[in-house]
Amino acid sequence: MAFRRISVMAMLLCASSILSCLAFSTHQSLPSPRTTTQQSSSRRRTSLSGTETTKENWTFNPFDVNDLSPLDTLLRRGVVPLGIRLLRPEKYETAVQDYMRKERCDRATAQRNMDAFFNDPNGWVVSYGRKRDLGEDFGDINAPTGVQKRPVFSFFWGTFCFWLFFSFFPTRIAELGGIKPSVGTEGAVCLYQKRDSNGALYCPDGPKAFEKSAMDYLDKQDGQGAMKK
Repeated sequence: MAFRRISVMAMLLCASSILSCLAFSTHQSLPSPRTTTQQSSSRRRTSLSGTETTKENWTFNPFDVNDLSPLDTLLRRGVVPLGIRLLRPEKYETAVQDYMRKERCDRATAQRNMDAFFNDPNGWVVSYGRKRDLGEDFGDINAPTGVQKRPVFSFFWGTFCFWLFFSFFPTRIAELGGIKPSVGTEGAVCLYQKRDSNGALYCPDGPKAFEKSAMDYLDKQDGQGAMKK
């Protein structure tokens, strides 16, 4: 039972790692500064300008640059903005609409900026201030992700990671006897272990080793306290 729980936790962790690997090369790093903000705004993708994306337009396709579904939020910015988008949709939509009205930009630019903000508020505010005050260019917020730039590589890499974490590792661990505690017996952990003739640790008191060891420890502490007095 413990092995199954650990396997499920490992699979969930590996699934998030796979998604992070697929979106690793989003390329939102800091490039060299530019002289004006107009140069940055001119690099926005024209296919996204002026479009109001609704749920009917969501494709849930990781290779679609124009997709603004929750999958796009997850692959670009992770689970934090995705959680806000799904669990607090009013807050998310208000932030997007306010940004569109303030910056006079399209839906895609506003939504992806808010995804970046919810993922890293402090970093986004600093980048926004430097872009506004110093004219630095931090890249196109609507630029294709690493998955969209290298779809073939992303497909095979994702397939390999899925096989590695969900097939190879669990099978190999099961072949080796599963995950077992290094000390104690089934369902027990003792404070005082002993070694057998082979040098392996074991609990000499059986399944109730933890309770008995705890009582022995407390009795020992009481005895030491009484001797000091």
